[in-house]
Amino acid sequence: MSGSNMPLSPLRSIMMSVLLLLAVPPTQAQSSVTLILTNGKIWTGNPQRKEAEAVAISGNRILAVGSTSEMLNLKQPETPVFDLEGRRVLPGFDDAHVHFYSGGVNLTGPQLRHSKSEAEFRDTLAEFARHQPSGQWITGGTWDHENWTPARVPTRELIDPVTKDWPVFVDRLDGHMSLANSVALKLAGIDKNTKDVPGGVIVRDANGNPTGILKDAAQELVERVIPAPTQDDIKKAIHAAQNYANAQGVTSVQDMSAAPDIF
Repeated sequence: MSGSNMPLSPLRSIMMSVLLLLAVPPTQAQSSVTLILTNGKIWTGNPQRKEAEAVAISGNRILAVGSTSEMLNLKQPETPVFDLEGRRVLPGFDDAHVHFYSGGVNLTGPQLRHSKSEAEFRDTLAEFARHQPSGQWITGGTWDHENWTPARVPTRELIDPVTKDWPVFVDRLDGHMSLANSVALKLAGIDKNTKDVPGGVIVRDANGNPTGILKDAAQELVERVIPAPTQDDIKKAIHAAQNYANAQGVTSVQDMSAAPDIF
């Protein structure tokens, strides 16, 4: 919008992740100005001038840094201006060890990590399921029963009444156990006669029936029947991870877990 100060989007309300290449004096600015950030605390990386108030950007390069008035002098008719309102601007962070894709998968699934009780866990899962097509696998979750009162490991009996139309396999945040509902157990062929696998445990009740909790290698009994993600699923997960990372100021990552066909 020409000639107006535009408020920050929610993603930028805490931190603007801009790669500051060089602190260039305003008089050197020759290119078109595609964005101006004003009234902020700009970290320049220049020991001679560690902080500036405003920055002018041309495409993906820093054009100049200086005072708000200096940068506004570079404004062109169609240059948008964002008032930082005193916020800090830093270079984008690099996360050198992240499970980017799998994290994105979890972001597109039910958000169970911060549930504080069995009821909240169940209700959050039920609400998520209601928005999924019947028969759609529901995975992810990263729940933590140790946050609950009482801190009791969940069972399929807790979630079966609210997930009758969906196979569910949601993992604990440490990855060492997951909870399957009865639909998922049936699709995986797991019942009281199924033997434990090396390196894994099928947790059972007093009658020998699976509770829905599978530990370590036993999780593979269900994972192997979950359909492979489609290209749309992969894109959705990557975009979710990207949006989350950008909101935290992270602009580059090294993914520790991605298969070659994902990227």
